[in-house]
Parts: sequence; C-alpha cells; structure tokens
Amino acid sequence: MNSIRVVLSVVLALEYVTERLDADTAFLNSEFKDRVCMEVPYGIPNDKNMMYKLDKAIYGLKQAASAWHKTIHRVFLMIGGADECVYVKVKEGRHVYICLYVDDMIIAAKTSEEIQEVKAALKSAFKMKELGEANFILGMEIDHDHSAKALMIKQARYMDDVVTRSNQQDAKMVVNPCEAGMKLTQSPKTDTEISLMQAKSYRALIGCLLYITTCTRPDVAYIVTQLSRFLENPPTAWKAAIRVLRYLKGTRDLGIVYNGNKGKVELTAYTDADWGSNLDDRRSVSGTMMMISGAPVVFKSKYQRTVALSSAEAEYMALSQCTQEVLWTRAMLKDLGHEQVGATQVLEDNQGAIALASNAGYNARTKHVDIKHHFIR
Repeated sequence: MNSIRVVLSVVLALEYVTERLDADTAFLNSEFKDRVCMEVPYGIPNDKNMMYKLDKAIYGLKQAASAWHKTIHRVFLMIGGADECVYVKVKEGRHVYICLYVDDMIIAAKTSEEIQEVKAALKSAFKMKELGEANFILGMEIDHDHSAKALMIKQARYMDDVVTRSNQQDAKMVVNPCEAGMKLTQSPKTDTEISLMQAKSYRALIGCLLYITTCTRPDVAYIVTQLSRFLENPPTAWKAAIRVLRYLKGTRDLGIVYNGNKGKVELTAYTDADWGSNLDDRRSVSGTMMMISGAPVVFKSKYQRTVALSSAEAEYMALSQCTQEVLWTRAMLKDLGHEQVGATQVLEDNQGAIALASNAGYNARTKHVDIKHHFIR
C-alpha cells in the first residue's frame, strides 16, 4: 500500500492521467516449470494409471501466484523497474508508472498516448481487460479532481460492508475512535467470559480494521494496533473494537487527500512514541508518518520489541524505525525520477532523543541501547 500511495502522490504533483487494467485469467497465463501432476478430469477417456503433467499454472495451485508474478515481472523488466510492485518506463526524460498487485494494475503517465504504448505491450503478452480511469483498486476508491488538483483515497464502500457483516447498521456513531485514557489488559479472566467471547467474530473484525488502517485511515492506527494484541482474549477489547467501527461508520467519507504541493515532490517525516503503555509487558508504541503532496504516504503504529527504560529511549527507538522508512521512501522516489535533494527533515519532539541521535559520545544512562538503533547517527 505504501508504494501505491507514493505513486499516487507523485501522479497528482505531476498532473498525470491514470488508467486501470486487469489481467484476464492471469494465473492460467503463467509459465510453469515445476513438475506437478494432476488426476485426469472426470469425463475424459483415460487409462486409470495415467496422470496429466501441468504445463501452465492453474487456480488453486499453491505456486500459481508466484508463477504469475515471475511471468509478468519478466515482461515489466523490459519496460523498467523500481519497487517489487512498481515499474517505471523512461522515454525522452518522461516517466510512465505501473503499480501492480497480482493481476490488478494502475498505469500513470503525462499523456494518454504514453499509456497506450504500455497497454499495447501488455496486450501483446496477455489478455487484458481495460477498466477506464483508475478510480478503484484493492477496495480503495480513488477520487481524482483534475480541476482542483486534488486526489482522495477512501474506503466508504468497504466500511459499509464491514458494518453490515458486523451487524452494526443501527449502531450510533461516535466522535472519536477510543475513550480518553483507555487502558486494555489481557482478559477474560473466567471460563464463562471465555465461553461468551468464543461466539464473537473478533479476529475477523480486527482483520478488517487493520486493512482499513493500512490503506486509508491512519487516524485509527494506534487504537487498532492496541486491539490486535487481544486475538486470544478479547472481551473488553471487543467493545473497544465496535467503538472503532462506529467511529468509521460516522466518518466513512473521510480519507487521505493529496493537494499536489504545487508540483513539488518533497518528503517530510514525523515520529513519536508513548512510554510503557502496554500494561501487560510495558512495551512502548512507535508512531511514524511520511508526507508527500500534503498528506501521508507511509504511516505506521507499532509496538517496540524491547522495553524502553525512559521516554527518551522510547522516542529514540521510534526515531530509528522512522529513519528506516525514510530511507526506503527516498529510494522509491529516486526510482520514480524524483531523487530528494539534501537531507529529509524528520520531526521529533523529545529533546533527549534528539541529543542522543546527534551525539555519538558515551552516556551511562543509554549505554544499554541496542546498536541497531544507533545507525541514524
């Protein structure tokens, strides 16, 4: 999802046009070199001792997705490459971008003629289905307002579906995703509570909330990260998860809005952390966000793997994680033809963490900090 958002932010800044394509029966077009045999289908005359050796991948085969990716990857390498799911064609200094997810893809270019060239190359290798302007992909709705030079991605339809499946159509909306000061701990404690929770589809709901968070709603990332800890023991967390869904129901038309930043493709990063918020093991939570074209392209809320002994240490660990994301995003932008000039600004509000990142000298209070966090220096 990060790659798609980065490309869309660049597309808006450059005022590109987009189209969406789908590879028809993609897996059946895959080159397949593994030795796999299958029983002869019913109705075909055959000696009972005979089997068929597959020359092509088929749906249901565990190797099918990998075989398809290798096949289309070879075709795209003749066009260009960047990230594993983003390909770039450069001709006379102009870039054409292709975002690929399995058999669904978005092509973006300055002109429709450039898109047609790529489509022709793909059609010569595969049977492709043209779906018009890219206004939907992977459950995300893309609203590109060319006149206002703005682009919005949201998941209103997907949220409606989750609300229906969770039987929350009549639930009242709330103005925030969680209550102030809420603290969740492992529960239930009794056999009765455990039995009651077994009837709840908590895992399915959290899976849907995680997908919404990953795609278009960084505003619920923190609470959904908290809730994902309770897949085995969720009674108090169940009520909190339903509250998140009620909040999303009331804000279904919100999403990420890119404003083009007047044609500038400039990366800015933000990072923060709490300290010891997990009451069960006292781990802290890191928050990271990268901005391009006035909106997030990379965002993450994640529990730290080790326990921080101070707020400065927790923030320093978050800064380390943020720096890793900055390096990836800068590399991505370079491949897209927008190499960042100079250092990327990373905004951090903890003076102790800033001092620790700026000073490589010995400090008795932080001598235990793992070496992996010091590479940001």
